Amino acid sequence: MTQMKKKGEIKPVFSDNEVYMDKIYEPKMRKLLRRCYQCARCSGICQLSKVQKFTPSRIIQEILEGFEEKIITSGILNDCLTCNSCLQNCPEDVNFADIVRMARYKMRQRDAQCLDDSIAHKAMYTTISELMSYSHMEPKRDLSWVPKECEISDTGEIMYFVGCQPYFKFEFDELDNVPSDTLKIISKIEDKPIVVRKDESCCGHDLYWGQGKFEAFIDLAKKNYELFERAGVSTIITSCAEGYRTLKVEYSKLFDDFSDKFEVKHVLEYIYEKWKQGEIEFKNPDDKLVDVQFTYHDPCRLNRFLPKESTLIEDIREMFGKLKSLGYSFNEMEHNKKNALCCGVSSWMNCNERSKALRYKRLLEAKAAGTTMVTSCPKCILHFSCLQNDFEDIASIEIKDVSEFFVNLIHKVEKKKEVK
Repeated sequence: MTQMKKKGEIKPVFSDNEVYMDKIYEPKMRKLLRRCYQCARCSGICQLSKVQKFTPSRIIQEILEGFEEKIITSGILNDCLTCNSCLQNCPEDVNFADIVRMARYKMRQRDAQCLDDSIAHKAMYTTISELMSYSHMEPKRDLSWVPKECEISDTGEIMYFVGCQPYFKFEFDELDNVPSDTLKIISKIEDKPIVVRKDESCCGHDLYWGQGKFEAFIDLAKKNYELFERAGVSTIITSCAEGYRTLKVEYSKLFDDFSDKFEVKHVLEYIYEKWKQGEIEFKNPDDKLVDVQFTYHDPCRLNRFLPKESTLIEDIREMFGKLKSLGYSFNEMEHNKKNALCCGVSSWMNCNERSKALRYKRLLEAKAAGTTMVTSCPKCILHFSCLQNDFEDIASIEIKDVSEFFVNLIHKVEKKKEVK
């Protein structure tokens, strides 16, 4: 990629990716903020401001007054959680997370800040993602996690997009059961083999939102788009909140026909639809009597980042309420749904003492609501579980992915044969 400088603004010159960059990159940040009238609600609701000095309204004001360069070179936007709490409370729908995303891209172009210093785990996982974006790199994933009873295929109608979870086992084992339990759920419901590919690439979420590597994100999106077409899939199911948002929203921005060709569902959405259609029911295995007090953590990407017309937040709670007859009592945390607290770390960015303070507060809320916290974001599970190692008073909370929570409770409803 080459660059040229004009009137203080860096204008990237892209090759065949230029048409895609125009869809996701706005070089003039002021253009995204012109509706702001400085009500300062964003600063009042900002979750990060509870643990450090961070005022989105002041940052926006400086950009509007012409000090964009100062904001970018200062690196202050590296700290943002991109949790979107500010957007949901903004009367003018100013998307501050998008401002942060653009700024991080510009930081890289200017070499103004070393973003990699803010990436957790020495940027190992984002490096893996970036390597997969190279055209000459052909991932060959290990599929030893696939349960023996689940039949998979390279082609078909329904695909389980696994995402990067299998790579996390280099350091973590909290997610080992998530891919296998998700595939068990889908295979239990569907009669045909489920598409699971060895050559699946990362969705690119972390490069897009956290590291400002838009070109690599585009290359990953193109590789996955071509993979979906080769596999002949029409429905793509994911167990990752970040992957779900990326495929459903970001890929649809890049490719005009993506939503027409592919229907993206989070496994929670998939379970809900099958339940409402009468294809599955919820039962305790072996009719065991249980008494489980549980709560649910809404990941940012599965609530505040979803389109306004999405009903997934309420659908989830409708299912949880149905489980009461099985001995599972659902209790809300103090902050829930659109007001849910962020886990403090997005896109592997800023795992520090300030983000730990946010996680600690969230786990205290979970402890007050029940003995088990269920969530639908693999990274949230990792971040919360990691904090439990440091604090004995929150160590007893059981943290489960929705796939682990539902896998033994879902039973397929056998269709009655028609009498001729």
